[in-house]
Amino acid sequence: MSGYGRRYWTERTAANRRRAYPRFHGEHTADAVVIGGGLTGSATAFALSRAGADVVLLEAGRLAEAGTASGLGLIVPQPDSTFLAADRLAGRRASRTAWTLADKSAEDLASTLDAAGAHCDLEAAALYVDARSPEDAALLKREQAARREAGLAAPFVNAQAARAALATESYGALRLTHAYRFDPVRAALALSSAAADDGARIFEHSVVRRTRFTRKYADVHTAKGRIRTTLVVVATGEPGTLFGQLRRHTRRSSGYVVVTQPLTAAMRRETGQHSNVITEIGESAHWLRWIGHDRAMFAGALAKPVSARLASKALVQRTAQLMYELSIRHPAISGLPAESSWDVPVVTTPDGLPWIGTHRNYPFHFFAIALGWHGDALAWRAARAAVRAFKGEPHRDEAILGFERYL
Repeated sequence: MSGYGRRYWTERTAANRRRAYPRFHGEHTADAVVIGGGLTGSATAFALSRAGADVVLLEAGRLAEAGTASGLGLIVPQPDSTFLAADRLAGRRASRTAWTLADKSAEDLASTLDAAGAHCDLEAAALYVDARSPEDAALLKREQAARREAGLAAPFVNAQAARAALATESYGALRLTHAYRFDPVRAALALSSAAADDGARIFEHSVVRRTRFTRKYADVHTAKGRIRTTLVVVATGEPGTLFGQLRRHTRRSSGYVVVTQPLTAAMRRETGQHSNVITEIGESAHWLRWIGHDRAMFAGALAKPVSARLASKALVQRTAQLMYELSIRHPAISGLPAESSWDVPVVTTPDGLPWIGTHRNYPFHFFAIALGWHGDALAWRAARAAVRAFKGEPHRDEAILGFERYL
């Protein structure tokens, strides 16, 4: 296969369909500076500009070409973690808040993309959390009970109905609404373009070297200039070298994604309803969605990151592993080659919930990081929370998703 390292969403949008933005230089002021031009940063720039803020967005490379382009193109109504695990590690209040906000934000993001006229193939989908063994079914029942006890909807589909919908061996599933399929790169580009039309100043190939702050303001420095502001939104996915002291509070893994070649008509008939999105209960959960021309996009194989020297070898191995796992779930497509595959940096926190909010050691900073692999709905929640930070109107429930729960 020649497609190792080729990311489907990046290649789907040709360079001539992208709006070009300059490099940053000079001395400037702004109401807010957004660091990071993926979906989270683009959504934040859009939300802030719509709220009347003078916004500067700084992206180290090209917009939406890093973590956003590595995702599965899913807006899901829950964090990455199971509710059982989050409840044990973060507590009931934080877990219930995270699930409630993720569910609402999934709908809000879809509505926002639709209203903004984003041509990103947005489609509603049913999300199935599947149990592939009797042991998984018992765990899924406990998951359902914990969610219901917390006041969260968790409708259970019995094994017969799950097998009919998913066309795979199943012992039952949770069926969740408010999930969507979309093109994350085109969504991010549409939001950043709308922000620019509203007056946001967007810069590509502009690496932030450091931020500094006093009692009155913060300065954001690049190699070619500086911006003075009273709000710095960090939408980089992880702390990185800029905020190295916070790295000990995050967990980084590598996930992997494969896209198959198109299925034959016979294969399509044997693989269930292609409008569904499927994941699994348990530590080694996989994700399956279908994309144009009836290709399967299958993800999982979460593991510790490997060195750059071993990255290519690991990608080859994980691609073969994922194609084998996919053929177990759908024997009808056994032997179908992968068309492309890539690795995904997955950044989470020790309790699996995101970090959205301020930090007492960084005045004027607002963090929207560690959203996990499927945190696109939470990206919109972070954007809305950043607007409230700009207005000085923080929401009490959102505060628990920040550093407060650890400090």
